[in-house]
Amino acid sequence: MEVEVCLAAGRIRGRVSDGCTVFRSVPYAQPPRGSLRFAPPRPASSWEGVRDATTPGPGCPQPSVPADPLGNYHGPATTGGDCLTLDVWTPDPSRSTAGLPVMVWIHGGGYATGAGSAPAHEGSAFARDGVVYVAINYRLNVDGFLPVADRPANLGLRDQVAALTWVRENIASFGGNPDNVTIFGQSGGAVSVMNLLAMPSARGLFRRAVSQSGCSMTAVSRAQAQEATDRMAQLLGVPATVEGFAGADPDATQDAVLRFLLEFNEADRWGAQSFLISPFRTVIDEDSLPQDVPTALAAGASADVEVLAGTTRDETVGFMAIRGLLGHTDEHFARLALDTFGLTDGDLAVYRKASRPGADLSELIQAAWTDWAFRIPTLRLLEAHQGMHHAYEFTWPSPALPPGCGSDHSLDLPFVHDNLAAFPAGTGRLGHEPPQHLATAMHDAWVAFAHGRGPGWEPYTPDRRVTMRFDTESGPVEDLAGAERLLWQGVR
Repeated sequence: MEVEVCLAAGRIRGRVSDGCTVFRSVPYAQPPRGSLRFAPPRPASSWEGVRDATTPGPGCPQPSVPADPLGNYHGPATTGGDCLTLDVWTPDPSRSTAGLPVMVWIHGGGYATGAGSAPAHEGSAFARDGVVYVAINYRLNVDGFLPVADRPANLGLRDQVAALTWVRENIASFGGNPDNVTIFGQSGGAVSVMNLLAMPSARGLFRRAVSQSGCSMTAVSRAQAQEATDRMAQLLGVPATVEGFAGADPDATQDAVLRFLLEFNEADRWGAQSFLISPFRTVIDEDSLPQDVPTALAAGASADVEVLAGTTRDETVGFMAIRGLLGHTDEHFARLALDTFGLTDGDLAVYRKASRPGADLSELIQAAWTDWAFRIPTLRLLEAHQGMHHAYEFTWPSPALPPGCGSDHSLDLPFVHDNLAAFPAGTGRLGHEPPQHLATAMHDAWVAFAHGRGPGWEPYTPDRRVTMRFDTESGPVEDLAGAERLLWQGVR
């Protein structure tokens, strides 16, 4: 059955599926093509008649990695210029006065890949539980997060603000309450959530925020980011200008993006930057992101926004595996890593004693890298935030990963979305019988948080630091980071 709703720009037609109504590829901004490719987003143009919104649209231009077994799970089926769109799952759009809570999902992918329309981000479980769920696309890599001197910075973040503005103006047509919006995202999406907390243009567009595996220290100055811009231009053989990038062949551009992503794994070449995984970054910019996230939050930014933030236990296992270092880290890489993190060999003993008895060097480096890039920046964000906030850690181990290193980056996604069945079975990452009760617990906590009831455990405060540990047996733990957190207090 098909259903129509009326938006500010015109009418759209969606489809009832699995007990909810879904609208796909709804434009929130004009397509970033031609003169708009490297310009801030502009509101979507109006249309005549009824626009079909029953099939997914293209994702933003990005490289394809055919060998990636999760590529079709996290990425779009197609890419193209008409990509500033969003998908909506709603229990019943005819209930226009229902005022249901709204959750806006921001996908990850290192600001280089991914799409809100991908199977990993399907939203029927949220709609089932009384939430209007929105998943957005935004410009990526060269178009969205490569600072160029003669264009505005942070176009991908500006797209996200434009999407949230669209939500505020249109979500009531889907039964949602524009004054009860929760933004949430994972990896690059979690970094986006953190940045939005600090962006003046995003103020008032959301009431709550959830960061899953983000890093609050990724934003850099334009001068610091210039090295990546210059290297991208060099790979393409064009000047590092808007004109140069605009004139490059689209396929060649994405081939170069993939080469850059792979090259960025080379710590000998890129040094400390390599440990932040992606060369595509946000920049400190007076017009869009005037301060780094912790500084802005400590000064009171988003003090009225309730925050939920956390990580997985072993965020960097996959990044170690890409480098061929999982289980047999060499001394050279270990030295580069410890120098980057500001740790000594003796500091690693804290991990063995506190939480990883019997761990080999590979696991210890992975744990320190996880803390440096994810867990400690997340805790510092919570410590800087002046409002209500909660902490969690996902520790359930994948049976496909080595013992002690099983809670990898993004493993929590199918649990939060309560769609374990949609995860590609061939990878083995969830095993034969992943714990449905864990998916139920995480999903219910996120939904309760969006409803304004809190996630189900006490806030994270300086005196107790309560953190919910999600695992086969879940429960709140006081100061779960414990000895590791104390170690990092002296490492800035």
